[in-house]
Amino acid sequence: MKNILKLTLAYFLLLSNGINCTLFAQETFKVHSHNDYEQQLPFWYAFSNGAASIEADIFLKNNELYVTHSEDEIVAKATLENMYLKKLESLAALGELRELQLLVDIKSDAYKTLDKLVEVLKRYPSVTDNKKIRFVISGNRPEPEDYNNYPDFIWFDHQNLNNLDKIDLKKVALVSVSFKTYTVWNGYGRMVAKEQEKVEDAIKKAHDVSKPFRFWATPDTKTAWANLAKLGVDYINTDEPALAKQYLSKLANNTYSQKEPIKIYKPGYGYNKDETPQNIILMIGDGNGLAQISAAMIANRGELTLTGIKDVGLAKTASFDNLITDSAAGATAMATGTKTNNRAIGVDPAGKALDNLVTMANQQGFNTAIVSTDAIYGATPASFYAYRAERDNTDGIVEDLVHSKLDFFMAGGKNEENTIGKQFKTVTIDSFTDFNQPIAVYLGDEKAPSMINGRENALPNSVHKALEVLGSKEEPFFLMVEGAQIDNGGHSNNIQGIIKEMLDFDRAIAQALRFADTHKNTLVVITADHETSGLGIVGGDIESGTVQADFLTVDHTGIMVPVFAYGPQAENFKGVFENTSIFKKIWKAINK
Repeated sequence: MKNILKLTLAYFLLLSNGINCTLFAQETFKVHSHNDYEQQLPFWYAFSNGAASIEADIFLKNNELYVTHSEDEIVAKATLENMYLKKLESLAALGELRELQLLVDIKSDAYKTLDKLVEVLKRYPSVTDNKKIRFVISGNRPEPEDYNNYPDFIWFDHQNLNNLDKIDLKKVALVSVSFKTYTVWNGYGRMVAKEQEKVEDAIKKAHDVSKPFRFWATPDTKTAWANLAKLGVDYINTDEPALAKQYLSKLANNTYSQKEPIKIYKPGYGYNKDETPQNIILMIGDGNGLAQISAAMIANRGELTLTGIKDVGLAKTASFDNLITDSAAGATAMATGTKTNNRAIGVDPAGKALDNLVTMANQQGFNTAIVSTDAIYGATPASFYAYRAERDNTDGIVEDLVHSKLDFFMAGGKNEENTIGKQFKTVTIDSFTDFNQPIAVYLGDEKAPSMINGRENALPNSVHKALEVLGSKEEPFFLMVEGAQIDNGGHSNNIQGIIKEMLDFDRAIAQALRFADTHKNTLVVITADHETSGLGIVGGDIESGTVQADFLTVDHTGIMVPVFAYGPQAENFKGVFENTSIFKKIWKAINK
């Protein structure tokens, strides 16, 4: 019997959570499974998904306790024992019973029903003697002065905020009131200030006497769950316990506040918009969609260097073979002007090598360089010099790098130094002053460290150094800069990572715009290969630099990405266009 119970429990756990059982851990925000008996799998669904409180309405009829909202809805086998008590007993026998509140909402006569409940519960000593479980009486209840007349395993849900200082609270497990008494808010947008004050006051009255608090009749949306949790409601009422628990458990990780804003650079707009640009800086924020930019802007108290640019367009990002592009196909479109298959680097859908901006600019007498926080053989940098049908063909990509027209790079990839060293001389950033031969400046063994892991100023410093060296030459230049790890934050649904990487990218953008204002013959184009994660901004505050995020996916999306342009011919980048047009517009600007 014990093995059968274990298998049964395991089945429901797997059904609800896959192989992840971590939701059993107690967390700050507790979920109350409202009308739990209406779930497809009553008790098991809420319990296995980490609900801290489970509600069962009961009605006494013919000396039997039925789980039902009303007498006319009674189902013969739907007794409190069958639906809840026997399941609790099986968990207790297995030692699997965790802290749980069973909120028993009495729908029939309070005293008679509660007397019967006490009688029934005494048949389950392994449950009633277990300190992890509380039976809390809600709905029709005895008078408060009678609370102490019941056994120790019986507690009460007190539903009056006006007499908390007048009654004995020893047997009160929590305080609950109707949400609709205080506000008409429907769970979308935000409560009006006066109504929120009433809500906060209600919560405070319970907390002032050290009792947990719950609203019933609450809106059942993500916005409502988050706002009620932030206001201090101890038990979040919901008909969707799994979704609410999952959402609330991620709430802290999905909220980030930037302590100190970064300094921004305000572009001067002193260039002649009709001139032919001599230098091109193409900056690609990997995975950096409009929401990522917006999140960083909010965290930075409402402004970025990037948002000071006036000429803005939107690029469509689909690859040749899929609506959702990867970095290889997305970067290849911008580097070559041709759509290709996902995973392809610098080749068309048939695998034929394509001319890229590095090679073509070199043929026009331009110096060429790449700066990236990814490895130099990563998909985005590689698309500007390599020709491989598979982005994971590192050996082939590195071989193409060795034979490329690239003058220097500053990126990760030091683990391939032995091969790359056939052509590129390794120097440090401090000693890098010239490129009489191809130069490699490594920012990491593979990728550069993330901002969270201590990259500090490596990207903006590298862009500054690259522009300093390129700007010292008489020849024009093409520089591709990639902020590669915004994408990583999206894939891991880490809003802190996204914001820190985007703000670092914005500091690199400031270096580019500062250079462009000094050398008024420089066109700066800033975009992304794709958006990652379907990031949504669902809350926050500009004054404190706080962003509350939600995520649609851990993958790329088909959302269009912004294109910002600054310098001569920047106006050409307005409108909505395919990502291949970025190549075409750049090439038109520099082709002599």
